[in-house]
Amino acid sequence: MVKKWLFLFLILETLSVTYLLRLPAFIAVTTLLYTFSGIAISILLVFLPEKRLEIELLSNPFKKGFSYQIIFLFLGGLFIYQSTESWINQSPISYKDADMIPVMQVMAQRFLNGNGSLVYSPIQEIWNGIQPVYLPAMWMPFVVSEKFSFDPRWITSFAVFLSFFLFIVCWRAHWKMRSGVILLFVSGILCVWLYTDTTHNFIRLSEEGIVVFYYSLLVFALLTDNFLIIGFVTALCTLSRYILVGWLPVIFLYLLIIRKQKKDTIYFLMSFSATIFFLVIVPFGYTPLQISFFQPEKYIEHAARIWKESPAYFSRSMGFAKFFGPEMIEVQHRILMIVSFLVPLTAILLIIYFTKQRAKKINHIGIATLKLTVVIVYAFIDVPYQYLFFTSSFISLIAITGVTSECVEKEIA
Repeated sequence: MVKKWLFLFLILETLSVTYLLRLPAFIAVTTLLYTFSGIAISILLVFLPEKRLEIELLSNPFKKGFSYQIIFLFLGGLFIYQSTESWINQSPISYKDADMIPVMQVMAQRFLNGNGSLVYSPIQEIWNGIQPVYLPAMWMPFVVSEKFSFDPRWITSFAVFLSFFLFIVCWRAHWKMRSGVILLFVSGILCVWLYTDTTHNFIRLSEEGIVVFYYSLLVFALLTDNFLIIGFVTALCTLSRYILVGWLPVIFLYLLIIRKQKKDTIYFLMSFSATIFFLVIVPFGYTPLQISFFQPEKYIEHAARIWKESPAYFSRSMGFAKFFGPEMIEVQHRILMIVSFLVPLTAILLIIYFTKQRAKKINHIGIATLKLTVVIVYAFIDVPYQYLFFTSSFISLIAITGVTSECVEKEIA
């Protein structure tokens, strides 16, 4: 029964952030449905059996379902390639349309030129001196496109393909079950919407494909239960978008109080700290972290400007900003800062209480609290750009595909 509800909420969540957006009269209801579905998914995940995902990465051609994986990857990859090429041909990069990728191109080029100390200097050629604020895990992938002189949107699109690849790896257990069809249907909706809809600019203007991949990889790593990898990927997520910050105390409490395996705690802290140290501190010092620390307060000014210039960003997307309005930007921001820490922390404290008081094991704590954190943060985010919400969709898709695989295997057996 839990599995059926999970699939239902997965479908509702996916439709809410895609084709239901074409019904503007119901956008308020759709927003509430989207948020409720995400929270429901995070709660239901803990009721499914624990299972460690075995990483085979399509390496055994004799495994059942392998040929289907190859076919779906090939067809999906072909569609993604052709769609990306079309977007690139139709829309040259210009900072006047959106400055995110152009800023990161300059940062990557400065790094390639050996000007590490200048990477975070203001960029005079963009808006008369814009201050780069992106942490290394976000802009460093563009070093490849700058080095070999190709359009950086190939990087973001390839990252999305890798996210679908992780989904297909988890999907193998479902290959001849009804759940396999449902999961492919949901992934198909997501893929077609990402590459054909003209309103969200996910491929055309944003770098969000990189964020999608990091968070998809984190879910995949949590399914493997390898905390050396989990620590590394958690650092990458933290160095791309700030939405993970409220989850960090949760994973620490989980390791120290619930899991109680010293080796896993050491592995996580070691890989997390080493990644931050070598990606940030060694090449750039503390400047990127100092810039990031003060950045959230500037979102209030940014939100006020967007409300004046482009209010459609609030009325045609998910997020609760539409309910607050331009008069309550500061209130919304303060709530965001509080709930992004308080809700995940409350969730892990409740889990700790129930595990101790009732001696009942609760499963998939890492993934469930990660999903809850992302849903809550994006619900209250200052400016709810459409392209931001697909990260949560991929978390749901990969998490549900992975955690329900044991139920499917039991049905087959």
